[in-house]
Amino acid sequence: MRDDWRDALLREGVDPDALGAASSTSEEPPCPACGTAAPLVEGACSDCGLQLE
Repeated sequence: MRDDWRDALLREGVDPDALGAASSTSEEPPCPACGTAAPLVEGACSDCGLQLE
């Protein structure tokens, strides 16, 4: 599953290693859809809107 996720990111032109580095300095976990590590807004990712709660 992890390899499928990594391949999907690479197809979209996103560096999976850069996502890991960016999220490691944040206290918030990264969004599984877009990788944004920011507080949720009404239970959803503040960047892409994925409902997480």
